[in-house]
Amino acid sequence: MNRGLWLAAALCLGVSLTPWGPLLLYPFTLFSTWIHEVGHAVMVVLTGGRVTAITIDPDTSGLTQSLMPPGRIARGLVASSGYLGASLVGCLLMAAARVQKRARPILWTIGAFMLFTVVIWMRNVFGALVVLAWGVALVALARKGSGRVPRFVLSVLAIQVALNAVFSIRTLFLVKGASDADTMARLFAAPPWVWAAAWMIASIAMLAWTMRMTGRGR
Repeated sequence: MNRGLWLAAALCLGVSLTPWGPLLLYPFTLFSTWIHEVGHAVMVVLTGGRVTAITIDPDTSGLTQSLMPPGRIARGLVASSGYLGASLVGCLLMAAARVQKRARPILWTIGAFMLFTVVIWMRNVFGALVVLAWGVALVALARKGSGRVPRFVLSVLAIQVALNAVFSIRTLFLVKGASDADTMARLFAAPPWVWAAAWMIASIAMLAWTMRMTGRGR
């Protein structure tokens, strides 16, 4: 990885080890939740469904409600797109953060899309305020941020989204009840832990491959 990504990774790790880590990283965890839920929402649209609501709660959980056409494949794609979509976005941001000139347009695009989702999908006050705050902040940073600040912020977002995507899958092995893995188990034959393990392996593979490619400067 480039120096900026290493610095962002070291900072995130250092902060996470402090007693105030969860509080300081809380906004980034909420950002990762938004990425996860938007992953579901985008797949809903791509498979011919309609998103009716996205909510994000103070405990960092989220929910995407939608109207889906019949078919297990489409529903399985939607259920898988939360964790895998977040992993993919994190890896893409890590790759993009290598290039200074990409930071501003990417931050502007993410911020603008967050503001767009506030209008069309967000349906609870807390979630709307969180996404609105992030959207405004990223658009402002893209327009007014100086020097290497936009690229560093993009690097922190990339690290947080990629790592949260992997770490959050661990909870699926402990959850008893409704979850994306439970949805997959109801749609197909394999139990929830199989789907959680498959998503974990895929996410780690994507992260390892991205780190390897960025380390080579490609």
